[in-house]
Amino acid sequence: MTAPILEVRGLTKTFAGMVALDDLSFTVNEGEIAGLIGPNGSGKSTVVNLVSGVLIPTSGQVVMRGQDVTGAASHQMARRGVARTFQMIRLFGTLSVEDNIALALQQKDGPGYLPSFFRTAAARRQRAAAGVKARDMLKLFDLEEKASNLASDLSIGQRRMVELARGLASEPTIFILDEPAAGLAPHNVDRLIDMIRRMRDEFGVTILLVEHVMRVVQSVCDRVVVLDYGQKIADGPPAEVVNQPEVIEAYIGLGRGKDA
Repeated sequence: MTAPILEVRGLTKTFAGMVALDDLSFTVNEGEIAGLIGPNGSGKSTVVNLVSGVLIPTSGQVVMRGQDVTGAASHQMARRGVARTFQMIRLFGTLSVEDNIALALQQKDGPGYLPSFFRTAAARRQRAAAGVKARDMLKLFDLEEKASNLASDLSIGQRRMVELARGLASEPTIFILDEPAAGLAPHNVDRLIDMIRRMRDEFGVTILLVEHVMRVVQSVCDRVVVLDYGQKIADGPPAEVVNQPEVIEAYIGLGRGKDA
């Protein structure tokens, strides 16, 4: 049996007395594309922020490869191989597409502030290596012709691809995709599906996918965890999970909880 990359054990998070997550447990196995779905307010974003180090849980554990990383900061989780995207695309609009990717690599693997400030030989070598990898990612995502364009000049679909390229370039152990299909035209959704599959199949990246577009979930996910009111109500293959009465009821009652 494939070993888990990520284990969420009894995770609970409260905000001012409101329970966003309630004793949640699930695993993401190595090489898996696992989906995390549920109606608005079910706690999906809270899970992502806890796993990526943005938030600290009220109780419970986050475990990576058997090591407790609960409460680790986001930069520490990044160094452990956790990459993520955001619902609202976060690129540096005044930088070129290539520089957006190279900068992310330097932040993860760079020589540190002082060497970069004084432009030491190590810093220059690292910047050159980041540029090479950035160009490789641009080629993979069919963005070579956009390398020198400002990120702000790209379409939503192109910006989403840059965000995926930036995350993949960091060689993550697990890549958390937070609603990557949001705002995409149908043809870009098809391309997104293809790239998610390639990231797993060609690069061996384990993926946790948070998504509302069920066509994406059913096309790429090996397994789906469903949340409602901060609790897990289903866990299994997509074709089975979406037909469970509890899941249908949760989606019929959209918005029963408060956005989390």
